[in-house]
Amino acid sequence: MKYIICEGTPDGEYNAQSKARNDAEKIIIKNGYEKYCIPTRYGVQTNKLLKFKQLIDYKNNFNIWKKYINKLNSGDIIVIQYPLLNSMTNFEKIIELCTLKKISTVMLIHDLDSLRFTNIPRKAKEDKYVLNNASYIIAHNDKMKQELIKMGNDDKKIIELGIFDYLFENEIISKNRSKNDPIIIAGNLSKNKAKYISTLKDVQNTKFNLYGKGYEKESGDENIDYKGAFLPEEIPNKLEGSFGLVWDGTSKDSCDGNFGNYIRYNNPHKISLYLASKIPVIVWKEAALSDFVEKNNIGLAVNNLDEIKEKINKMSEEEYKIKEDNAEKISIKIRNGEFLSKALKEVENKVLEN
Repeated sequence: MKYIICEGTPDGEYNAQSKARNDAEKIIIKNGYEKYCIPTRYGVQTNKLLKFKQLIDYKNNFNIWKKYINKLNSGDIIVIQYPLLNSMTNFEKIIELCTLKKISTVMLIHDLDSLRFTNIPRKAKEDKYVLNNASYIIAHNDKMKQELIKMGNDDKKIIELGIFDYLFENEIISKNRSKNDPIIIAGNLSKNKAKYISTLKDVQNTKFNLYGKGYEKESGDENIDYKGAFLPEEIPNKLEGSFGLVWDGTSKDSCDGNFGNYIRYNNPHKISLYLASKIPVIVWKEAALSDFVEKNNIGLAVNNLDEIKEKINKMSEEEYKIKEDNAEKISIKIRNGEFLSKALKEVENKVLEN
């Protein structure tokens, strides 16, 4: 049997998944996997008085996993969305148990915390212990794959996703876009997460349309038009502009800091939103997805935000239209879940070979 692990109960209690995780679950089920709920609890506490309860929850979650894994049979395949939503102790021992029972474990990586939080050593240890014991790993891209190999993983067990899918049931309304329209930024706009937002006012001759929560207006940001926050089911048809920007860190000059550096390895979900919406993209030249963008001719790769206007000025409207048409082709695949479906088929072929 083939299963997709659901953390929490079938009705969603103790389980608040993101759009990316919900979409992945739907795509996996569409590919013939059954939902297998393991009723763990979300245990992270910030209140010092509740820390003891948190430790109990972590231990209980381990025992719950062990109980439910023991119900599975040799030859079963389970897909686990990683990292876990509901934390626990000794998760690597659960993966070891699966190996002993000859259950194939497929770790679908959403985030690799050892790369995202390089200043927290235990994150590297957790990722290494868990992923090295997994049967197969679905990684974001080749850059992440190479980091996993450095961690000690066999390259033959790693499958590249390419890009995250973004399911959207409604029709995408085609808009009459121009290369000179404002640049779109969608996502978390708070200074804690995206400090570079404060430097947009210094990007000369470039206008930005912002979508999301956390934006704080500043003096001198006349080139910024805040459009509001929308649900994932609404936003694709709300986006107005020429390109969707994928950027992070503290500065307009480069993607820096933990969040900015992480773009060297991960597939930000917002690029899937833009492409699902048929919008070409702009990425950092050193981002892992810059190769994907340039190979498919769906946007621009820049060293800094000041380069945007210069590159757009050198582009004809015909060249922009080609990028827009290519983005529309990728949009169909993303909205149909084709990238994850392809990765799952590769995993299943590897299981059969072994």
